[in-house]
Amino acid sequence: MKRSDAARAGAEKLKRAEAAIDAALRETAELVGLLPSLRLDAQLSAVIGQEAIETLGDTLTHILSARRTIVKAHGDLAEVRAQIGCGALAVGDMGKVEGGDQPRTAGLRALDGGRAA
Repeated sequence: MKRSDAARAGAEKLKRAEAAIDAALRETAELVGLLPSLRLDAQLSAVIGQEAIETLGDTLTHILSARRTIVKAHGDLAEVRAQIGCGALAVGDMGKVEGGDQPRTAGLRALDGGRAA
């Protein structure tokens, strides 16, 4: 396997790992945000579920730590790429419009749970 092929395969796997962490962060944050609404709708005491919400807060802290460390690993791997003589790699669609640095926002619609499609 060529170095450039190895670097590209590693970059693609890194992108998927970063996306998985971001998905876990998003889903957990949405859950934390949803639980108080469910409690209020069910007319339950604030005591109900407090421990679960605190535990989910701990979960968010761990996910944020994972995100921080994978971002660091991303930088570390960029150094490795330079050490083995591979230039910058562009992997996947970064959501940019042609000729600009603005993220794509046209054509999106709101979904349940605060998501967009």
